[in-house]
Amino acid sequence: MLELDRSEVTTIRMYPTTLGELEWTRYGAQDEEGEWSVDINIGGGIYTAAYTVESLTLRDFEKVSLGTLLTKHEARGFNVYYSDLVPTALVADLQEHLSDTVLLLERRIQSEMSSVPDVYLLGNRELMNLVSTVTGINLGFEDGYYINGGQLPGIFMRTDLPGTDVRRLLTHEYIHHVFDGLANDEILPAWLTEGLSKYYEFDTASSGPRSDATRLRQFRSTDLARTAARSDSLFSLAALDNQNEWNSRTDQDELALQYAEAYMAVRFLIETYGPLAGKDLVEVIGLGTSLSESLETVTGLDIRVFESQFNRWLERWEDPERAPLSNYLIELDAILAKETANSEQRAENLGTSMTRQESISSSAALAQSTEELVAALQLLSPPERARELHQQTEDHLGRVLEWLSLEFQASQTQDNVPLRAANAMIPELSARDFTLKRNLSHLKFIFNIPD
Repeated sequence: MLELDRSEVTTIRMYPTTLGELEWTRYGAQDEEGEWSVDINIGGGIYTAAYTVESLTLRDFEKVSLGTLLTKHEARGFNVYYSDLVPTALVADLQEHLSDTVLLLERRIQSEMSSVPDVYLLGNRELMNLVSTVTGINLGFEDGYYINGGQLPGIFMRTDLPGTDVRRLLTHEYIHHVFDGLANDEILPAWLTEGLSKYYEFDTASSGPRSDATRLRQFRSTDLARTAARSDSLFSLAALDNQNEWNSRTDQDELALQYAEAYMAVRFLIETYGPLAGKDLVEVIGLGTSLSESLETVTGLDIRVFESQFNRWLERWEDPERAPLSNYLIELDAILAKETANSEQRAENLGTSMTRQESISSSAALAQSTEELVAALQLLSPPERARELHQQTEDHLGRVLEWLSLEFQASQTQDNVPLRAANAMIPELSARDFTLKRNLSHLKFIFNIPD
């Protein structure tokens, strides 16, 4: 992918499917308008494809001033105000995303959403700083914030972030709006309101496009909190109670931990006491009841016992989807490590002077070892998420076995026909090996599983 001046934006190495097809999608909602081109290198030959990015026409004409000039876009039930540098395609996408989030959250918490706040989209942090000054917000680390009540209620956020982060941010701030409403404007503990927003942010995004980007964030968050629990370095819930103190933290490690811990505290609440426990707790607080009394009403525990049980739960916590996947990948890694050792042994054999019988024996040993690897792989039971990877591994090892069998046949018969057939397979095997290992690495990365 090239800029107009032919400088490189990104490079992706790809191999076709068995049908000879390649598919590539670029999420370019924030690409600048104008001419773009893609250079495709196939076997050393460069093929260039050009395309044009045009602005989506929304026919929005009304302007408002809020520290900077904003354009008003009327959506169904709410308004979107957007600044310069916000692509109109993104405005349309976020309008649809918010409408979908409203419907999904209604099902999750079994409550009808009474209203959707106005949304203010700012093209970068500098523009957001200008708007935050007018709205009376002392902007800290936040990329977005929600104002409940006053003259300018709504969601305020920057948009110069990756697409999944922009959607995540909008969802997070909208969930603040929902639970503030359920609390009847009573002040919620920071760990509860931030934890609920993070919990439902992950929950709703996992049902949408590019869910792996959400899983990546989710597992990094869960593992950070669990590590802190095991090292006795969690915040106390009391230290995460005050929203001003929450917002005042600037250390990046503390920021990450407070969100991770709040998320897991809410996850413990919901997974232990029912899917509506978080909503129920907010509604009881909304009656004017203290946190301790509200928590005892919902869980039967006072705050100290709840926190103690949460800490013990978190220390032992394992994700039900990741645990079987991790166990499977340990066994798969062992098989692939042996296959790599076989490949290294073959390379060593090729560089070693051998008699005909030694060559036959070494080729036979490699083929037999690969047969054993195929058999070992067939004994594994991949979890749902690893089934495609498992099939790729079966296909790869099957072709490796065919290749080594041809080399064994050539060493036995001294016939060049099977040797030429074996050599012709090498580009395919290289492509399969690269694709398999890339997909394996990607899966580990998403689920935060170490190599």
